[in-house]
Amino acid sequence: MPVSRKRSRRELDSDDSAPPKESSLLQRIRNMWQFANLFQFILLFGPALKVDDNLDIEDLEAECLTPGSTVLQDIGLGLLKYLSSHRGLTHGLFDEYTRRQFLAKAPEKNPFGTDEIPARFADFDVFTKIRVLQLMTQLVMMNPEKLRERTEEQKDTDQTNWRIEPYGWDRHDRTYFVLDDNRLYRLTDAPPSVPKLKKNTKKARAAQRASKRRRVSSGAASDNEEAGDEASETGAVGEPEDDGLGGMKWECVAVTLDEVREFISSIQKSKDENEKILRDQVHDHLLPILEKQEESRKRKQLQREKELLSLEKMTHAKRSTRLAGKAEQQKMEERTREEEKKRREEEAARRKEEQQRLKLERERDNRLMSREQRVKERETRRRLHEEELAQLSEDSKGPVGAAARMSERRRLAEIERNKKALQELEEEEEDWIFDCACGVYGQVDDGSHSVACERCNTWQHSKCLGIKEEEAEQEDFQFICSSCQRRETETNEPRPRTIKLKVNRQEEPGSPSDEQPAENTTAAQPPRPQKSEPLRAASAQVATTSADPAQPTGNISSGTVTDGPGEQPIFLAPPEFAPPR
Repeated sequence: MPVSRKRSRRELDSDDSAPPKESSLLQRIRNMWQFANLFQFILLFGPALKVDDNLDIEDLEAECLTPGSTVLQDIGLGLLKYLSSHRGLTHGLFDEYTRRQFLAKAPEKNPFGTDEIPARFADFDVFTKIRVLQLMTQLVMMNPEKLRERTEEQKDTDQTNWRIEPYGWDRHDRTYFVLDDNRLYRLTDAPPSVPKLKKNTKKARAAQRASKRRRVSSGAASDNEEAGDEASETGAVGEPEDDGLGGMKWECVAVTLDEVREFISSIQKSKDENEKILRDQVHDHLLPILEKQEESRKRKQLQREKELLSLEKMTHAKRSTRLAGKAEQQKMEERTREEEKKRREEEAARRKEEQQRLKLERERDNRLMSREQRVKERETRRRLHEEELAQLSEDSKGPVGAAARMSERRRLAEIERNKKALQELEEEEEDWIFDCACGVYGQVDDGSHSVACERCNTWQHSKCLGIKEEEAEQEDFQFICSSCQRRETETNEPRPRTIKLKVNRQEEPGSPSDEQPAENTTAAQPPRPQKSEPLRAASAQVATTSADPAQPTGNISSGTVTDGPGEQPIFLAPPEFAPPR
């Protein structure tokens, strides 16, 4: 069996002297009864004081731990507006007017000092701020009837719900409370004061002798004991600061569901009647509420996670949509650029092809015109040579004169020269020429099917002309090229005749000179000699002849040719503009 021994007093003293664990700042705030009282006051009377009662206790704790937060001062400003009759209170006036309320109603509790400039609420630490706000709630409760009038619970039965009853007690007679924040608190009574013994009594002398017997004779031990006695005397002299509970201790035992379950398990096997009642009370009333709150918290957290996930998906979707839209826009722009580039290339190729076609047509037209010009020149030379031969033949048949007669040798030489020139013209004459729109020109034969013009004997590819071979092989097939058709059309077009008129009018005596027409310039010219009758008749004959067919259609021209003084200029005009004879 294990042997148990009784521990010495030194071991007990060493265990009692072990320092407790330092609590965190949040735990210190939770263990403040002023903090629990302040939040309970806000839950009960916040709407009546126009203080935001939607603030959760976790949110209030977070604001207390946040440096520079103004939530506590906002709560104090709401309380101050209820206490003060001043309207238009702001954070800048909060310190001065709160000090006035304390000086008027509770000057011994004034935390703002008596200096000219009050202490700033924002410079207080979080514990002082909480104490100041709790003191302000006490100032509000100095006039409870005014507060009752502002509350929604006007019946006495409803107002009884404001009272907070103890939840139970444990075996050490410590009281447990559950406030509206659904947290489990414990209130420990103040330890009883130890009466001091008088020095001259028998009990005091006996206690002194007993303490001497417990002393150890060693110097080190005696020094330690003396130090301990001094410390105990010092501790006995110092008294703990009263925080308003008269020495009682307020603690926050359980906040979360797990902490409540842990507390229940700690007294699960207890045989104390008070702890049994407390355990059942917590298990039957507080635990279901916390379980519902935990389920609601989990649902909210899950909903929040879903919202965050949906927001993330939406962000990614927006980003993906934006990227997809950007990529699609880039593709469309690229496709548009390619189509534009292709269109420009096709347009350039079409223009180049058109220019090439026009160039070939111009070259072909130039060749045709050159060929026609050469044909005309050959015809002219042939006609001249033929006329010279005819003239030489006529001269040989006429009478022989000394002055007009030509040497026989020279005449024969001229005849021979003209015959030779005619022979050369016959040799120069081109029987046929190939001149197609595709650019093939000359006396060439590439083996392709071709057709010849009935007028100019110019050959072209039937494929380039769009003529089928079967159609070209028919007996009644006739082909006239576009150049010949154009010339034939131009030749057949009716042209207006231009009649030249010559009007002789004698100047009437006494007529003003300014009535002469502007075209008449004979007045400034010197007099010309009169024409002879044959010349005048020839002029009249020329004036009545038709105009040159080569003259452009529709032109109206006038001249100033006159036959002498007093004669009017000659006007050239179409027949429809000619004056009647």
